[in-house]
Amino acid sequence: MRRKGLLMVFVLVAGVVASLTAQNEYRFSLKEALSYAEKNSYQLINSQKDVEAAKQKIVEQTAAGLPQINGMVQYKDNIARPVFVLPGEFSGRPGQETKVQFGTRYTGTLSGSVNQLIFDGRYIVGLKTAKKFLEKVDKEFFKNKVAVKEQVSKSYYQVLAAEEAVRIIDTTLKVTRKLRDETRELYKTGFAEDVDVEQMDLLVSNLESSKTFTQNQVDIAKAFLKFYLGLKDTDKIVLTDDMPVLVLQKESENLIEKPFDVTENINFVTLEKQKEIAMLQVKLAKSAYLPSLSANLNLQTQAQLNEWKFFNPKTPWDFSGFLGVTMRIPVFSSWQRTAQLKQAKIAFSQMEVLEDQTKTQLNIQYQTLKNNYENALSVYKNKIRNRKVARKIYAKTSEKYIRGMASSLDLLNTHNQFLTAEKDYINATLGLLDAAEQLENILIKAK
Repeated sequence: MRRKGLLMVFVLVAGVVASLTAQNEYRFSLKEALSYAEKNSYQLINSQKDVEAAKQKIVEQTAAGLPQINGMVQYKDNIARPVFVLPGEFSGRPGQETKVQFGTRYTGTLSGSVNQLIFDGRYIVGLKTAKKFLEKVDKEFFKNKVAVKEQVSKSYYQVLAAEEAVRIIDTTLKVTRKLRDETRELYKTGFAEDVDVEQMDLLVSNLESSKTFTQNQVDIAKAFLKFYLGLKDTDKIVLTDDMPVLVLQKESENLIEKPFDVTENINFVTLEKQKEIAMLQVKLAKSAYLPSLSANLNLQTQAQLNEWKFFNPKTPWDFSGFLGVTMRIPVFSSWQRTAQLKQAKIAFSQMEVLEDQTKTQLNIQYQTLKNNYENALSVYKNKIRNRKVARKIYAKTSEKYIRGMASSLDLLNTHNQFLTAEKDYINATLGLLDAAEQLENILIKAK
């Protein structure tokens, strides 16, 4: 029985540990990764909450102009009632002062009030500002979606590039190990020198170090991608796209031919919303010169007792109430309102300057990104050709080396040339995808 109990405990503990260390595996194409990030990215989740908060701000601002109803319950125990001194003439005793206590021991009050804003220019402008602020936050949410798209895409490309580098190194390492083993056999039979063996050992050692370093780069790139996707660090992720296919997709989009309209760019549209809010701030400062009108209704019932019997049905409660209208007229604020209006106008004029500046910057940025993409495409095509040539030279030199027609130094040189060409190709592909991503993002039209 004791053994069975220990076995059950072991099984339970093992189950808990397994559940804690369990990994979820996700397989993503780039399109699937972007779709997943839209719903699970930390940045977009918080940005969506900003939109929800802005909607509640409109509700809050609207409620300020609707009836405000308040109730109050008040109870007083006058443990020491106030004493007043009256002249003797009031009591028929000239020259003798009389002390009199006023009020009752207990007082209970039930009251309710209703306040209604009839007119206030600041309320009208404030409501418009809240609605405009929602529009701005909504555009910022769209802007964040574009930013997350770029983050996820670039991280996706980085993982693919690092994985491609590992694959190339791993393939080359297998071939190089085979050549090293063959060189050792040749050395044993006297057909190779010891320096040839040492050269091959050096090549294998360098490739093994490069593989370890590059595999670490894969892990780092995947960690960033999982972070941008909103995944846990323990989750496993597998990418189903490859770099050549993604390059073809970007080329098929004809990004160079797409027109750029600065007024539809999300950064410019967001700035326009800020400018509209700045104009509303000017109107808000002007509305401070206008009078405001409000109405209020107050109803009250009160019981004043010397004995504690508030819940007695026969206890008398005295009713009172009033209805009033209040108009507040601004007269003189020692130039405070004037200064506030001037500040609002200055802020609006700054937004106009910023608008012109942003237009110029975005046009320059578009032209720069377009040129970068064209250059990256040219470099990519060039590196493809270089890669093919380097592979061909390395393959032929390897064959010659096996036949004794090339030295280990020749093999070393062509080997390094081959790896450099592969590295340049990967970097060129990554550069092209990044350049295409940036150009594509600036062309996205704000919704």
